[in-house]
Amino acid sequence: WYLYDKRTKTAYVEMAKASGLMLISKLDVMNTSSFGTGQLIKHAIENGAKKIALFIGGSATNDAGVGIANALGLYFKDKNGEELKPIGKNLLNIHSIDDSESIIKEQAVEILIAADVNNLFYGNNGAAYVYAPQKGASLREVIHLDKGLQNISAIFKAQYNIDVQNIKGSGAAGGIGGGMIALFNAKLISGSELIFELTDIEQKIKSVDLIITGEGKIDEQTLNDKLIFKLSKLAHNYNKMVWAVCGYYKGGDRLKKLLGIEKIFSLAKSKKEIEFTINNAEIKLSETATEIAEQIKNFKL
Repeated sequence: WYLYDKRTKTAYVEMAKASGLMLISKLDVMNTSSFGTGQLIKHAIENGAKKIALFIGGSATNDAGVGIANALGLYFKDKNGEELKPIGKNLLNIHSIDDSESIIKEQAVEILIAADVNNLFYGNNGAAYVYAPQKGASLREVIHLDKGLQNISAIFKAQYNIDVQNIKGSGAAGGIGGGMIALFNAKLISGSELIFELTDIEQKIKSVDLIITGEGKIDEQTLNDKLIFKLSKLAHNYNKMVWAVCGYYKGGDRLKKLLGIEKIFSLAKSKKEIEFTINNAEIKLSETATEIAEQIKNFKL
């Protein structure tokens, strides 16, 4: 599903709902595809959408958007001209792109990619090395996926004259950012700033004393302009205090200071507790909420 604004003819599509980690029982980033997300986009366009705002957090894929593209009428072929399944494992085997049946070409559709990371397409700070391990990839698979991203990047450059490696954020969501820019002339925007705009969060911040935010895991990657970091910076513009709740906090006082977050409440107190916390999330959240309430009672804001 997706949210559709008839007034502006804008569809708000969340990738996590169609191609996300939350939907799978076993991590397999080599074989997952963003095709389902593409089906949502296709449905929105066929029903009158002129603008797509695609939120790409929480993906289970590393396919550079070839799955989305396939759902929208593009085909990816090997050196023998045979069509390839649009999955991460096959990026290395792609030799050419057939976009002659692209439905985006047929209709004037603007695509916005909402993301909050600035990782490059490939390399040590790229999609595969940074995010694929979280999606189940071994080191050997990470290397394979990274080589695949390098290959498809070269094809993008040759066929569309776009060097996605030079675009910050192109590595977001397994290369979705770069792929959508190259294939559909999409525009990469800040997901958090779009959310801030839609919710008028700045005005709300002005009227409160304390902001409580949350993230699945808070670690060094959170400094890569993830939403809670941007929220913290916005809050501090108005001298507002920020607390955060997370599933697991991997960091110390230094990271907390860099993030500008005064208190971090981690549901799992150690790495060993993560699985138990996931299986008992409601209880752990309730306990943490009680702890926060007690601290608010005894804390002078």
